[in-house]
Amino acid sequence: MTLIPFLAALMLAGSGQKPAKPTFYYIPHTHWEGAVFETREEYLEEDLFHILEALRLMERYPEYKFALDQVAYFKPFLERYPEQAAKFRKYVKEGRLELVGGMDVMPDDVKIGGEMFVRQIQYGKGYCRKALGLDIEVAWLLDTFGHSPQLPQVLNLGGFKSFWFCRGAPTDDGPSEFLLKGIDGSTIPSFRLPGFYGLLYGPPRDQKAFNKFFIDRYNYLKPNARGSERVGLAGNDVSEPEDYVTPLVRAFNKEPDAPLTIRYAVPSEFAKVVAKRKDTPTEAYDLNPIFPGTYSSRVELRQTAKALETKLLDVEQISALSNWAGLPTSDFQLWQAWEPALFNQTHDLASGTMNDHVYVDTVKSYDFASRLTNEMLADRWGKLASHIDTSGEGSPLVVYNPQGWARTDLAQVDLFFADTGVTGLKVVDTSGAAVPMQITSLTRYGDNALMRLKLAFVAKDVPACGYSTYRVVPTNGEVKANEEAGGPANTIENEFYKVTVDTKTGAITSVIDKGLGAEMLSGPANVVSRKDDHGDLWTLYKPLDGTEHLPNMEHQPVPDASTATLSTAFSDKDGTTWHGPVYSEFIVSHPLGAGRFSTKIRLTHGVRRIDIETELVNKDKHVRYQVLFPTAISGGKTVQEIPFGAIERPTGVEFPANNWVDYGNGEHGVALLNSAMPGNLVTDGTMMLSLMRSVNLGDYNGGDTSDTGYELDTPRTLRYALVPHAGSWREAGLARAGQEFNSPLLAFKVESHKGSLPSTWGLLQIAAPNVIVTSVRPGPDHTVIVRLYESCGKPMHGLAVKLNAQLLGANEANLLEDTTGKLAVQGNTLIIDLRPYEIKTLKLKLAPAPMRGMR
Repeated sequence: MTLIPFLAALMLAGSGQKPAKPTFYYIPHTHWEGAVFETREEYLEEDLFHILEALRLMERYPEYKFALDQVAYFKPFLERYPEQAAKFRKYVKEGRLELVGGMDVMPDDVKIGGEMFVRQIQYGKGYCRKALGLDIEVAWLLDTFGHSPQLPQVLNLGGFKSFWFCRGAPTDDGPSEFLLKGIDGSTIPSFRLPGFYGLLYGPPRDQKAFNKFFIDRYNYLKPNARGSERVGLAGNDVSEPEDYVTPLVRAFNKEPDAPLTIRYAVPSEFAKVVAKRKDTPTEAYDLNPIFPGTYSSRVELRQTAKALETKLLDVEQISALSNWAGLPTSDFQLWQAWEPALFNQTHDLASGTMNDHVYVDTVKSYDFASRLTNEMLADRWGKLASHIDTSGEGSPLVVYNPQGWARTDLAQVDLFFADTGVTGLKVVDTSGAAVPMQITSLTRYGDNALMRLKLAFVAKDVPACGYSTYRVVPTNGEVKANEEAGGPANTIENEFYKVTVDTKTGAITSVIDKGLGAEMLSGPANVVSRKDDHGDLWTLYKPLDGTEHLPNMEHQPVPDASTATLSTAFSDKDGTTWHGPVYSEFIVSHPLGAGRFSTKIRLTHGVRRIDIETELVNKDKHVRYQVLFPTAISGGKTVQEIPFGAIERPTGVEFPANNWVDYGNGEHGVALLNSAMPGNLVTDGTMMLSLMRSVNLGDYNGGDTSDTGYELDTPRTLRYALVPHAGSWREAGLARAGQEFNSPLLAFKVESHKGSLPSTWGLLQIAAPNVIVTSVRPGPDHTVIVRLYESCGKPMHGLAVKLNAQLLGANEANLLEDTTGKLAVQGNTLIIDLRPYEIKTLKLKLAPAPMRGMR
């Protein structure tokens, strides 16, 4: 015993006072599932009365408190029970009913993009501010399947003061209260819950047994606790508040020999107790991977979410420019479309771990959000485009680039003709120069005039967050679909790569990086493996253990012919190779067991990327599909993108990667980009991407029907790409490559007319390739909000962000778009600093777009 506690004990003994008892902070709550075994509406119908019961217990027992999470749960309560709103607000104000979470749902934060997670915070905290005058400070992600290593920074920027979770710590031996450190150095007070969120739920009704229950639970926490004050949660999945517990708690606390005091509490109370400690440790770990099977179960749900997030971000950006151009848009409509997408990121829905009944309902809600988004995109782009000068010969095409850097990539559009005598066409840029084009399909009228065609061309240097105008000019010449420029049947190439394929199996047998003059593969690649998998929608190869909470670090070997069925074991007729002026492409299709495998490999001129699109038709239950790329890299390390950053991860273990994973040794490497397929690993130099699985719930929840999880007889299209490169992953600009792959250029057909906006224009210019713009959206008070981050772990000092519009002022903001400080402005340029992996939100005040002469 040290001197000070010893003297304090002597003083208490001399005064006749007993030492204060340890306190066990007891937090009642309910974990509302959102949707998993019942739909959203069914859970609401059955479980809103739990909130009524919590209010009743607060009215009955002055000491009773309750934690309530998820706006998607308590917002409907306030709407459907307005007569209870005053009581609800009263207890919130008193601090006895604490609203936690601050998001629409309890989302998965490792499978979705960073901006989708930010919208969770904006929607949830925005509602609480507006409806309740409340800022939620407790991040409540109890049941989520892993967490992003950027979470501390994101939560801090979102105004959270603490983070509560159950899964992801590397061992059970670590502290339960600590500071979690993110990849940028940010920390947040964090509370890991040994025994999960139901540790104190369902105690015995007998007083003696009740007393033992609480004492045992308190002692259970001793190995992880840092002090005599400890916390336990009392709640379970959609559980009802326990009305019998309070009298037992009162009786326990009255017993003179009780070794501790049970105190009703809410999370922020215990967080304040821990904040006073001076020995709080700091921990820095990944909090992944949890339930790797969810990375590829019902893959179509993640594909839909990714596509919807991308399109909603496009709508936001176009809305911001429309507002600047004097064409106001509705923020309400945007949130109407965002909310179903946000709800569907609740951890079970984002992971595909639901029954068929809920799956169908989830797809319907995505369809609703997609329809709203498409309508907004058409309407808001149409209004903005009406002010662009598109006058000139022929029909204008405006190519829009939503990324924060000038970009060269493929543009594609469907064209229709009603003119007689038009048998040919050309595409010209703003200078009038013809650009190479490729017609991929073509229909003519009976007189040989063009009726309909699909057109592809490379749009060069389209400005950042802006557009370039091209023109389709009719000619008297003849055009053909997929006119070949000549070349071998087994090879396609552009200025960056030469790719050789097996024309029967679709395997890539060679990738030569022309800049390096080197082979990047060590064996056949783009080989799909089908392996037996008797796991369920959560877990690979084995049924779910619902108590799993530690990262799954199981080593996964490379599948071969002895352990899996490989696509190279099957063939049919030779594939087709096109060598076009815009892109070259190889396509093949053949059986894969009882199912079917088709793959399309494309190289586009001017684009440093090997695009691959593979379609699988599965006819087998209990299998998983991966695609294999054996690299020629020696001594490589695995680096994976996470939301707003990147992290090195162990080889041989499957982790969730956001848009890309790189395997390189600093001198050269190979990056594998993915579109909504986060399951990635590298074993023995072979990069492996999890494509899809054919599994169901198994016996979980009484054997609910979940046969859609088998993915039978439904074609699934999987998109991924290779980027071989010189230098390190940082030098290769992979953050930009991943964004570009998942956010194609938008090609719009518009009317020809004069306009006040120039034919080519972009909002901003940032020279640093490691700075990534993730969002441009309308802000409060007629501002434009730009969010960016440093992507390579490299500090940036005096970074210039140049605006191609008159800049009246600039402030820094948090994720809720509250102003946090002024930024230095020089003319139309603002100057900022960025820490490694720092996320920064810029709040810009722009002068309205001039009516003419703006260049």
